[in-house]
Amino acid sequence: MFARAYATSIRPISLGRQLIGLLDASADHQPLSGSYVIRMQTADLAAFVDVQPHLIRELVIAATQHCEQRGYEYNGPFSIALEDDEAIKVGTFQILAQLTAKVATQPAAAEQLEKVAEIISAPKPVANAALVLSTGQRIALSGENLKIGRHSTCSVIFADSNVSREHAQLVISPDGWSIDDLGSTNGTKVNGIKIATRKLLKTGDELAFGTSTARFEVS
Repeated sequence: MFARAYATSIRPISLGRQLIGLLDASADHQPLSGSYVIRMQTADLAAFVDVQPHLIRELVIAATQHCEQRGYEYNGPFSIALEDDEAIKVGTFQILAQLTAKVATQPAAAEQLEKVAEIISAPKPVANAALVLSTGQRIALSGENLKIGRHSTCSVIFADSNVSREHAQLVISPDGWSIDDLGSTNGTKVNGIKIATRKLLKTGDELAFGTSTARFEVS
């Protein structure tokens, strides 16, 4: 499951931040490379083996959105690969841009592009997560995000006047499922504590939306 203790000090958010920093640092030389390789020790790389497809997908999305927001030109679609490098110190990593023309001639890089395209078009969660309602109904979580509220367009609907039309939102990331309150009238609570910012969930967490409740479970 995503919500776990990584067997490495490297965190997915650190990979994302350095990738974005590299894009900004290279902004004077547009179009930017669309191909990047992240190198780290074999032991560190092994810690990501279970979530590597989803991690690559999230990094590709982050890079693409950042370039679109900043107006950067890039040789897309983005391709990101994770490789082991024994010359790198344990707990550290290196991100390198590769020349698109050169990478495109290599079969391994072409396969990586196909895999990334497949991941983007058909995202699949690595862990099975669900919301268990007070009625016992189990709602499987899928996709990138799910809105919770009273409105018929929400993925999880509560027929409860204490629940706002769009009350909260569940969001998936490399670390797992998190919950955001969407400015609801009565607030969102996790284990009895009202949240003010995004909260990463763990299996067994009790959620409250106004007076309606649900339990978050991962299997």
